[in-house]
Amino acid sequence: MTNYPQINLSEWTQVGEGYNGQAFVSAAHPGMLLKIVRSDMGSAEKVEQEFYAAQTAFRIGLPTPKMYEIVRDGNDHGYLCEIIEGKKSFARLCADLPEHIAEYANKMAQLGKELHQTTIEENNYVVPMKRLLLNALKTSPIVSEVQRELLTKVAESMPETQYCLHGDFQPGNIIVAKGQHYWIDLGWLSQGYYMMDLAHLYKMMVEDSILPAVQNLTHMSREQMLDFWSEFAKAYTGNTNVEALNQELHPYAALDLVRSFYLHPTKNPVLLGYMKARIEDELRDIK
Repeated sequence: MTNYPQINLSEWTQVGEGYNGQAFVSAAHPGMLLKIVRSDMGSAEKVEQEFYAAQTAFRIGLPTPKMYEIVRDGNDHGYLCEIIEGKKSFARLCADLPEHIAEYANKMAQLGKELHQTTIEENNYVVPMKRLLLNALKTSPIVSEVQRELLTKVAESMPETQYCLHGDFQPGNIIVAKGQHYWIDLGWLSQGYYMMDLAHLYKMMVEDSILPAVQNLTHMSREQMLDFWSEFAKAYTGNTNVEALNQELHPYAALDLVRSFYLHPTKNPVLLGYMKARIEDELRDIK
């Protein structure tokens, strides 16, 4: 394991705080943003995953901030990346300007389709989604044996592609500054079937939008998230029958839950119960 350089936080000023860490800037390091990841998410392995996946995305020409260096603050790790001045996420813009939700949903659909038509080669940090899902399903404790068998068949039927998947495909992970759009938080970047990205967005904006924590994360109300999804789905597919897409996405949403637990396992009984109940609901009408 690399012994990454210790950062001197006295040189930096905190400018933001998210679910897993903090962001800092420094006059001594112009053009750079320092992100320190806290708690179990701040392990070297997990920060390396996010850093090198994002570096891969930048190298193939995806619009994303440039990654510079992995650093640490004590036992917590982080990285230095390009700072995007004056940025706002699509989620924040939708919350601040709800009358423009359709505009930003349509733009995300356009950018998403471009992303899902961009090829990316496999490496240690960008793996095929299909392989990841099949590995996760083998031992996942959040599915029954019947569910495991059903979901394995769904995963096995997914097309083999080298197209990009963001992995955390949602409006908080697209930012805009001076008319330029960037993908951020690419730690779950992979290659595979675009329906997995759509399922992640659907699950967040429709099913999980009842949760206050998700509303806080997106800065959006449940009604705004539902509106965003409806506009996005119509723009992405060119079909006004959003409910048909919702039904088609249910097994992929269940797979997304299995993947989420596999990448970030938890022993929290409330969260485990919620995930199991969600999987049961997703598969209720699927034979």
